[in-house]
Amino acid sequence: MRTPHKRQARVAGLAAALLASAGLVATTTAPSASAALPSAPVNQGRATVGETWNPTTFTITETLEGLETGKYTSVELVKAYLARIETYEPYYNAFTQMNPDALAAAASSDKRRTKGKKLGPLEGVPIVIKDSLDVKGMPTTSGWPLTSPITGGISLIPKTDAPVVKRLRDAGAIFIGKTNLPILAGSGSNANNSAYGPTYNALNQEWAPGGSSTGSATSVAGGFAVAGMAEETGGSIQNPASAQSLYAVKPTFGLVPNTGNFPLQGWTRDVLGPLAKTAEDAALMLDVLAGPTPEDPKTKDAVVPEGGYTSELSNNALEGKRIGLYGPGWRVGDNAELSPETAKLYAEAVKKLKKQGATVVEDPFAGSGFNELRTAGGATGCCNSWAIQEYLERLGPRAAVNSIEELNAWADANGFEDDTRINSMVDGLDAEPDLTPFLTNRDNYLRIFNQVLEEHDLDALAFPQQVREIGPIFGGSVSASTVSEINIAQLPSVVVPDGAYDSGKPFNIIFLDKKWSEAELLGYAYDYEEAYGGRIINDDLATTPGPTPPQ
Repeated sequence: MRTPHKRQARVAGLAAALLASAGLVATTTAPSASAALPSAPVNQGRATVGETWNPTTFTITETLEGLETGKYTSVELVKAYLARIETYEPYYNAFTQMNPDALAAAASSDKRRTKGKKLGPLEGVPIVIKDSLDVKGMPTTSGWPLTSPITGGISLIPKTDAPVVKRLRDAGAIFIGKTNLPILAGSGSNANNSAYGPTYNALNQEWAPGGSSTGSATSVAGGFAVAGMAEETGGSIQNPASAQSLYAVKPTFGLVPNTGNFPLQGWTRDVLGPLAKTAEDAALMLDVLAGPTPEDPKTKDAVVPEGGYTSELSNNALEGKRIGLYGPGWRVGDNAELSPETAKLYAEAVKKLKKQGATVVEDPFAGSGFNELRTAGGATGCCNSWAIQEYLERLGPRAAVNSIEELNAWADANGFEDDTRINSMVDGLDAEPDLTPFLTNRDNYLRIFNQVLEEHDLDALAFPQQVREIGPIFGGSVSASTVSEINIAQLPSVVVPDGAYDSGKPFNIIFLDKKWSEAELLGYAYDYEEAYGGRIINDDLATTPGPTPPQ
């Protein structure tokens, strides 16, 4: 057996240390997923003696029910997840760092519950956070060697949580750890270039895991947490969800605050959203995440439905709806044509939509000019150096640096003088911010998109999320049907697992609609899920190393 990556061993070792400090020693090998979990005879008076429970399949609702009925405590849940992480993290590398306060936070949650205090909507639920988001007291690495302590980089330790992290904390969620991503979230297919090494797909180590929210997807799909936080600029929520058979919401730009997230296109495209095991879980997470905040002026016009994001979850949400289908009117050229097997699976999905009572409309974008926008060369973002400057300023006066110039000076003085990324950030400050070219391109996309939906009286679109099955982890890709059309247009989408290719790789559909339509899209996802339940789950995670990068 090859020795696991040293960094992986250190993270798994921290999980073991947290367990040992709490009086629970994790197993170090396991033949199957369930065997790695503590057999928890649950305490007398709270459940039948000898009863066992396996949290790896728990949804948010199931987790909350178990906590409320006393089947287990949040501390017991966190211990169980840490035990599983200790067993499997060396072979999947989902984390950059564990939260040393996770067990203490779980104990505080349990205390609030036993004392009858007011509980948050995610009270005691273990989740993971993508390591581009600020969690106070923990370095934000973004997978970048320059900002990763493991490589001798600078530690960017924020004085406060990002607004969405604070919302999750206030809701009672327990942060298990921060998850891996490619350098500065720069890949939609994998985290292979991360300072922390590659993260592997929980369904199969050989397959591309999706990026850039790679570690969060592997954590949720692998049963290391109940749900996870992700971020997208160009596919980084939808792609890992699709690659690992999860539900996900890529929200409308400005619905969820992105302040406190290391920007990739912070002023124009970066959005934060949930990765989850069910449509309902995604809705419950979005209820906590969405809405305006003074900390992020981009959210001032956010439209949140009265009744929240579970308000349209229904077994007949698709009945009577008009759904537009994928075709050349949406996209032509590179990465446009569906593979033969994708086309076959999509045809089956269309039959399912009809069975749920929907009317489908073939290629409604035909003749609209929408497909010409993708190759027209319009601006796809703007001003990210200035967004990074804002991000660094927000870290607070005690942070190691508070500007790109200071970060560049630190890099030059500490062996990172050849880092082209920081040099590009410095160069980006030379141009005054001008959003006009991006906004013009965005508005062209939105104008045609809205016009097509109105002309055909469409309630939504339903496409295959991938135009072909995912490739291998090294050299392969996740080829999305909607990137970057919906990212430039700042539109929402919901990913829905829908079975598998003959190879076993996951197939997914994605629902799309106008801005602020997340509740409606989640309703369609819920209806489809309840009828067909297409999520793939790996019940036998590997305990041997995955493939290594080619030399």
